[in-house]
Amino acid sequence: MMARSGSSGERERGMAPQLLRAYLWIALFLTIPVGLLRDAAGTGALLCGYAAFLALTAAAIFAVGAEKAGQGGTVREGATFLPGLLLAVGPLVLLLGASVTGEPTASLPGDYVLNTTAILLGSVILIGGFLTLAERLWEAGQRLLPMLGLAGLLVGAAVWLANLVFRYAIVASGAAGLQARVEARAWVAHEYLRGLEGPPSWMELLLVWTDMLQITFVLLSYLSAAAFGVAMVRAGWLGRLGSGLFISLNVALTVMVLAGIILADVSVVAAWTAYILTIPFMVFIMPYFVGVALMRPLRRKSAARGQRDPVIESVLLR
Repeated sequence: MMARSGSSGERERGMAPQLLRAYLWIALFLTIPVGLLRDAAGTGALLCGYAAFLALTAAAIFAVGAEKAGQGGTVREGATFLPGLLLAVGPLVLLLGASVTGEPTASLPGDYVLNTTAILLGSVILIGGFLTLAERLWEAGQRLLPMLGLAGLLVGAAVWLANLVFRYAIVASGAAGLQARVEARAWVAHEYLRGLEGPPSWMELLLVWTDMLQITFVLLSYLSAAAFGVAMVRAGWLGRLGSGLFISLNVALTVMVLAGIILADVSVVAAWTAYILTIPFMVFIMPYFVGVALMRPLRRKSAARGQRDPVIESVLLR
C-alpha cells in the first residue's frame, strides 16, 4: 500500500510541471481577459489578476527551467533558455499593459501613454531576445542569417522607436485633441491607403507618416523572424515541421502585407488585410511560441556542433 501511495504521489508531482508547461502555450492569450478586468470589475480586480497571472507564469517558467537537459544540467543552463525567455516575456509585457487600454486613441491621453509604454517595453524585451538569440546562434556556428535578421530588426526598431516617441510628443505637447479628431481616418491603414478625401492637414500627414513607420517595422520584423527561423533549424534547435510553419507564415505575411498595400486603392479587402496584419501585436505572436519552444530541453541533434541527443546517445551505447 505504501509503495502504491508513493507511486501515486510521484505521478501527481510529475503532473504539476506538465500542466505548467502546457499553461505557457496559452498564457499569451490569457493576458487579454486579465487586461479586461479593469472595465469589468475595477482597478482592484485588475491588480489581483495581474498578481495571479505573474505568479502562475513565473511558476511555469521555473518548472520548465528546472528540467534536466544536456549532460544532466537544467534547461536554464542551456544556450537557448535566455533568448527563449526574452522572446516569450516581451509579448506578455506588451499585452498585459496594452490590453487594459484597448485600441489606442489620443482621446484618452492617460491610456494612450500607458499603451505606448507597454508597447515600448515589450518591444525592447523582444528585441533583446533576438539579440541574445543572434549571439547564441553565432556561437553555434550560424553567422550569416542571424546577422541579416538582426540587421533588419534593428533598422525596423529604429523607425518603430520614432513612431512611439511621436505618441509621447503628441500628449506632451497638448496636441492629443487634434490627433483624436482625425485619427479615425488618418491613422488606420484601411482608410489612408485608399486615399484621404481633400487636402490633408499637417496632423493627418504626420499620422500617416508615423503609421507607415509602423508598417515598415512590421514588415522587417516578419522577414527577420524568418531568417532566424532558418538559422535555428540549421543549428538543430527547432524541428523542421514547427520551424517550417514559422518560416512560411512569416514570409507569407510579408507577401500579404505588400500585396495589401499595392492593391488597397482598388480593393477594400486588400486595405483591411494590410491594416490587420500590420497591427504591432501580430509581430509578437509567433516569436512568443518560438520562445516557449526554446525554453524546453533540447533533444535534437545540433547541426552546428555535431552533438548527439543524450537520449539517442544512450540508446546507441547499449
